[in-house]
Amino acid sequence: MNAKYGATIVNETPANVEKLICNDNEIEISIPFKRRRWWKISQKFIYGLGHVYNDLCAAMWFSYMMLYFQAVLQMRAAVAGAMLLLGQVVDALATPIVGILADKYSTKKIWHLVGCILVTGTFPLLFVRCWGCYPNENFDYLSWWMPLYYAFLIVVFQIGWATVQISHLAIIPSISDSPQVRSELTSIRYMASVLSSLTVYLITWIVLKASNYSNFIGPTDDYKFRDVSLIITGIGITTFTIFHISFTNRLARIQTSSNEIFSNGKQQNFEEEDEAAASKILHFLQMPLLYQTSLLYVFSRLYWALSLVYVPLFLEERLSVNQNEGSEMVASVPLVVYISSLFFSFLLKSKIQSCGNKVAYFVGSLLSLISCLWIALAIHPQASVVQIYLVATLIGAGSSITLVSSLCVTADLIGPHSHQGASVYSIVTFADKLVTGIAVVAIENYKCDDVLACPQYYRGVLTYACGGSAVLGILSLSVTIFTSKNKPRT
Repeated sequence: MNAKYGATIVNETPANVEKLICNDNEIEISIPFKRRRWWKISQKFIYGLGHVYNDLCAAMWFSYMMLYFQAVLQMRAAVAGAMLLLGQVVDALATPIVGILADKYSTKKIWHLVGCILVTGTFPLLFVRCWGCYPNENFDYLSWWMPLYYAFLIVVFQIGWATVQISHLAIIPSISDSPQVRSELTSIRYMASVLSSLTVYLITWIVLKASNYSNFIGPTDDYKFRDVSLIITGIGITTFTIFHISFTNRLARIQTSSNEIFSNGKQQNFEEEDEAAASKILHFLQMPLLYQTSLLYVFSRLYWALSLVYVPLFLEERLSVNQNEGSEMVASVPLVVYISSLFFSFLLKSKIQSCGNKVAYFVGSLLSLISCLWIALAIHPQASVVQIYLVATLIGAGSSITLVSSLCVTADLIGPHSHQGASVYSIVTFADKLVTGIAVVAIENYKCDDVLACPQYYRGVLTYACGGSAVLGILSLSVTIFTSKNKPRT
């Protein structure tokens, strides 16, 4: 059985020999059994390290950026929401551009490295008080200087983040044509994401507990966020350095060798390959399944992002009623969310092939919806902390299952066309950036200026906004299943 990778065909051969057929020429490349076995174990783990820095930043960005801007820098809720929208818009616009350029120029690892450099130069500064932005001082220039300063950092940071995300995702289809291997790599990637987020919340919890204790987050807590951002930046730099030193795309190396051997005119005409690539992109754009898959991913990401953003703000809201709970809950509850995510991602890694990606997505959406109903019906201001941790467990389970299964559906859509992987992933992930940003701005604009007028506002957000995301995900899945069953056979 032949598996196609662009213009190259890889035949199934014994464990120690791999054959490459290129323009009626056959090459036998001996690969020792132990070497291949080593690649299967170690390279998958190293691949997972490639997105750790992005995941660390994402956890800090979604969970604490709004809290930091509003409680520490004392920005108005609408301005803080606009900052998040700006980041999501830039991310969304950068995503397709990076996807097209990454498929056409240079290698995915080079693009990945460029993105990591941009993230390193800007992310730590997002959680450091800007120059001249003194606490409890109402200078007129802060009304324009503070938003302008952080807007510039956000623009550069999001360009770098999008570059890392798309280049890292696009490596998956180029590693293997096997759906099982792709699902495993996607699960490993998500488990690395969960561990990264756990690290952020654990570090935040330690910093909040070790520093001066307070019931509320305020302007004097700026150094706590600074310390957390510097620590995770150090971890992120270490992981992406290991990735770039140790990770080698074995398939890409073999394809490069074949091109060198046939450089005397027997290799494919690159102009024809470019035309074929453009036609493949048009082919994907004409597929309804692409947009249905995008909706599955959008609603799974929207639920995940809104949960990350508003769980800490909901907990801060509860402190006005239960002041004895302490501010460290803004770290401990998200920590439980990601412990649950880690457990279910491990479980999904071995079970997703047996139950199917679409069934897994439905189960994840159902768990997400149950968590929202629980918040609406039982998590009142005097509700026990135990209930909050149980709901956090459901949130983690639902988000992990829907995210992993939606990415697996995307990998199945790409199929053997790994050379178009970055473009397809950029199309699928484009909408979620815009939708998330618009949702946050709308939520913040409807927030009451007087806290007493809507004391449980963020509880309502977790109920209706997150619950709505889960419902829309189920509806999108139903449409996808219905259309696929009624698609005429060719």
